Amino acid sequence: MAFNPQRIKQEMKQNGVTVVLLTIQVTLFILMTLYGLANGYGLDGTTQTQILVKFGAMYAPLVAMGEYWRLITPIFLHIGLVHLILNSFFLYFAGKELEAMMGRIPFLIFYILSGLSGNLLSFAFGPMQTVSAGASTALFGLFGGFIALGRIFPYHPRVQYMARNMLALVVVNLVFNLFSQGIDMFGHIGGLIGGLLLGFAISGPQVKKSRYNVTEDNKHRRIASGIGFLFFVVFCIVYGIQRYGAFF
Repeated sequence: MAFNPQRIKQEMKQNGVTVVLLTIQVTLFILMTLYGLANGYGLDGTTQTQILVKFGAMYAPLVAMGEYWRLITPIFLHIGLVHLILNSFFLYFAGKELEAMMGRIPFLIFYILSGLSGNLLSFAFGPMQTVSAGASTALFGLFGGFIALGRIFPYHPRVQYMARNMLALVVVNLVFNLFSQGIDMFGHIGGLIGGLLLGFAISGPQVKKSRYNVTEDNKHRRIASGIGFLFFVVFCIVYGIQRYGAFF
């Protein structure tokens, strides 16, 4: 495939935030791999616990000791090439859809806060000594966001199509999580909860410009959802700090 600057420019214009998010996680994956090569781990640097922790993976005891950036940085780290490819594939195809519906800045805020909410629930209730990383917390937020928009825009065919597909993916993924080891289920559930609440709070500013009527959006629900998200965040922080306070 020939290099096409015009296509890249168009992609950035339409899906700029999604492309930037993808670029960040691919760049970090390359840096972790190079670090692993330089330190004797071959091409397996991204699967090494010490390298993951060094680059900012989620490790609850360190969060409890004040390294709060670990609630955000894991969103951009991945454990192995397959993990990166699967999450990048979903982020590109689902992310650009939601970015088009919400707009660039609202989507960026939504994505980061969804990942944050997933890592917070993992911090509060997940296994204490587990190291985790991946965009899955934020991607489950995308599931929740589409489901929320499906309720807000009941007559928009594209929104309804995406909402139905995301609901099915939620069910399949959560069932899969129940029978799998090494998966941060609390992170996934937290991302889903955050995405639902933020989806109702942010709504779809760009969808409102379409010809389809908005019959289920209202100011009171948006405010209540925003307050609900803040309550969720505060609860996880307080509970997590109290939980780990007994060990430090």
